[in-house]
Amino acid sequence: MKSPRHLPPLNALKTFEAAARQGSFKRAAEELCVTQAAVSRQIQVLEAFYELRLFLRGNRRVELTSEGHTLYLAASSALQHIASTSRDLLRSSEQDYLPLTTTSAFAQLWLMPRLRRLRLAHPEIQLHLVSGEGNPDYREGFRAAVTLGLEEHPQYVAQYLFSEEVFPVCTPRFLEQHPQVADLQGLLSMPLLNLSASHWKARLWAPVDWAFWLKQFDVDPSAAREAMSFSHFSMLIDAVHQEEGVGLAWRHLVQHQLDSGVLVRPVPESWRADDRKHYFVCRRDLARTGQLQLLRDWLLEETKPLRAAIDAADGRAG
Repeated sequence: MKSPRHLPPLNALKTFEAAARQGSFKRAAEELCVTQAAVSRQIQVLEAFYELRLFLRGNRRVELTSEGHTLYLAASSALQHIASTSRDLLRSSEQDYLPLTTTSAFAQLWLMPRLRRLRLAHPEIQLHLVSGEGNPDYREGFRAAVTLGLEEHPQYVAQYLFSEEVFPVCTPRFLEQHPQVADLQGLLSMPLLNLSASHWKARLWAPVDWAFWLKQFDVDPSAAREAMSFSHFSMLIDAVHQEEGVGLAWRHLVQHQLDSGVLVRPVPESWRADDRKHYFVCRRDLARTGQLQLLRDWLLEETKPLRAAIDAADGRAG
């Protein structure tokens, strides 16, 4: 029984449009991820509905009949219109979400432990987190990001969040079992976990590895026992938790774990990288919109302890 609106079976119509556009049942099957026999059956369903032949079958290709050509023009136009409307609807639904681009380590180790606080403080912020290993490309037109360093751009504005601070970490049990790690020279006898050179390729600055860090405290790194290197900081921290050795850590990424006691600092020495600044960057034309303003203010409040630590260190140095 035909639909009172004279609509054909829509799955068959979609299959027909693909076959007509491709000029081949085989290529239509590949596009739709079905078998060629399934395409043939759907075409037969549509031909039975209209009681017309829509294709002239050949050995290597198929051709539309005049009736098939008429139907193809209508089906193609209708499906294109549906696709265009669908894109608009998807974009409008996505506009309720605020995409924030960060590094994977920042997303996993700094932001994730604080997501509950963000939701409680600003339930109106619908965050869409986008993580990677480097700063986003301005050509992508991203809306907001937390960046490592700042590449100025006329269409974007930036707010300083914090600078980096780097020091060794291990588990409390590792420190208890290896008390010699409480001394810089003692560290040299321990397995030292490093970030690999590939990690630093996407960065704006020189690598901070054990050799670099030890030199800041006039310790010869040549006797250091490097055990393993990792392409991602989160993997390095997992190895620290597994007590594979001592890792270099960034305060903003491990402070939460230091506060909870699952990690400790075996030595008091710490290297402050004042020039390695992190920023909240957003599109200039959106900077005053509600969600972006709320997110910027929340990030500034949450990173205040990191800025305070730097200020306190400056005061002690003075």
